[in-house]
Amino acid sequence: MSFWDFLWLLLIWTPLAVLWGVALADIFRRDDISGGPKVLWTILVLLLPLLGTLIYLMTRSAGSAEEARAATDRARVEPAPPTSAQQLTMLADLRDRGVLTPEEFAAEKSQLLGPRAAPGDDRAAARVPEDSAARPAAPAA
Repeated sequence: MSFWDFLWLLLIWTPLAVLWGVALADIFRRDDISGGPKVLWTILVLLLPLLGTLIYLMTRSAGSAEEARAATDRARVEPAPPTSAQQLTMLADLRDRGVLTPEEFAAEKSQLLGPRAAPGDDRAAARVPEDSAARPAAPAA
């Protein structure tokens, strides 16, 4: 393969193949096009790769870019905040390694779990949620 053949391949055919692949992927990804038009666009792009791809990319709706952006945003996954159990495990690990003193551990644990009644405190029983069956029925309007 000569230098000019390689240059022709690198600068012309490779970008065209990428553009062709992007057009085909976009045709199948779009939800606003039903089955029939998808088949016709696919045939046009496959039979006339350069012309079909250019026609498709010029005539596609402006909403396609917004759909692609929305799909990208949906694909991003943000990590969930740690649960109370995970935070307690982390605090226990820090205490076991000596990073936290027992007092610091107890303070962090009480802050994490919220105010709790001390053992033997009668207020603990008052905080137990009532059974829904024991609640009086709401008056009918």
